[in-house]
Amino acid sequence: MFKIDLRGNLLRLKGSRHTLKLAEAHNNRQIPTELYAKDKIDPSRIHLNQQIVPLTKPLEETVLDLINQSGINTAKGTFKRADKGYAIEWIFSVTPGFVCDFKHLYIKCLDWLMSRHPGCPIAHAVIHFDEDDPHMHVIMVPIEGKHMPASKILGFKGCSRERTYSLYEKVGIEFGLSYNMYLKGAAKKAASEKAIQELEKLLCHEKLGDLWLPFKTAVRSRPELFLDALGILHNAHLQI
Repeated sequence: MFKIDLRGNLLRLKGSRHTLKLAEAHNNRQIPTELYAKDKIDPSRIHLNQQIVPLTKPLEETVLDLINQSGINTAKGTFKRADKGYAIEWIFSVTPGFVCDFKHLYIKCLDWLMSRHPGCPIAHAVIHFDEDDPHMHVIMVPIEGKHMPASKILGFKGCSRERTYSLYEKVGIEFGLSYNMYLKGAAKKAASEKAIQELEKLLCHEKLGDLWLPFKTAVRSRPELFLDALGILHNAHLQI
């Protein structure tokens, strides 16, 4: 079962990792050691990468310009903290081996992201086709009014579940992709019973005979796979 996935990182101005400069260097293939690492980037395919939202100047300058244009003063408050997030880098990917029109898929993902955060400008977006599995990096500036609540927008565990489900529902289903998360607790139990009820309607208990009991055990262990096969949306972020 192929899944759609979304990960996010806060990008800072300074530090040894997760900075705007490092993100730009990686996304534009400007780090020599990465170009010759085995099983990673194929230098002969770099020309296939597609800039969906191109950079016209350095990423750090682009991000700071977008912040200043919003009227936010970066000379005071939390901006003095070394760990302040100036941008969020979102990485969209799918399970290895999945094949589709990746540009169409990832533009849909970008549209979904912009509709979800209409006040947050996109500084850069690129699809990498030079690795085994095409994926997209999006640099988004986390602006809400006159504030930049980067950590709040990136979110905690519950927020991440809801976000991933929304991406699955709005984009993944169209491409035959499933939800990249396993259910737990009450949500898992409810999903299991829902799947078993639908399977009983299909008379699976009669068709499987003695195999029905171990089959139900498998359903209760991983109900997500059966719900996907049955075409049932499972709101994993809710207590369904």
